[in-house]
Amino acid sequence: MRGRGVLLSLLGSLLLAGVAAAGDFEGIIVLKETSGGQTVQQQWWLKGHALRFEEVGPDAGRGAMIFDAKKQALYSLHHDEKIYLELSTASTAQSQPQTFDEILITRTGKHEKVAGYACEVYHMKDRSDGSTGEFCMAKAIGSAALFGMTSAQAGGASLWPGWMRDLFKDGGFPIKGVDRDGRGREEAHWEAVNIESQPLADRLFVPPAEYQKQEMAFVKPE
Repeated sequence: MRGRGVLLSLLGSLLLAGVAAAGDFEGIIVLKETSGGQTVQQQWWLKGHALRFEEVGPDAGRGAMIFDAKKQALYSLHHDEKIYLELSTASTAQSQPQTFDEILITRTGKHEKVAGYACEVYHMKDRSDGSTGEFCMAKAIGSAALFGMTSAQAGGASLWPGWMRDLFKDGGFPIKGVDRDGRGREEAHWEAVNIESQPLADRLFVPPAEYQKQEMAFVKPE
């Protein structure tokens, strides 16, 4: 758990693995995250089988990620160059490393309200380095683009541990959290500043027509 919120990194890992989650929320979730002395706003657009992730602010990169669960496709948009990369998550899901075996999650029994939504507080500890944190999980605001592959792979066992599937199965989304290193020093914190249910245009979830597709270059391991 280094450098930024582990649950937000987890969401990114799920996205890369082609994960779909239960829930029918359609709208936008805006998170304010501070990590390493830099603050950015993370914007998540969720609609059915599709989601879009983008950071804004002076410390943010100039790009966006789009995931389409039906197509099992991930698009990486680069705004300055007006190009995008396309990756099939059907193949990357099977090659995802098991990186969460040392994460211990426990319920605290505490509840909060963030951006108008109730959430339950969990404590987490990474036994590999002693780092800890808390996150507050809201329900029913995940989308269909965030559980299917956490439940099981086609023809095989799930790649993801049970605690992860339980967190995301009811449209779960971490709307507040903090990460600390092994000495208890804060590394990152985030909190939802706006959660708004609203209809979203389909064009948000496809690469813009004026963006050119860039072929990915793969290097064979020696």
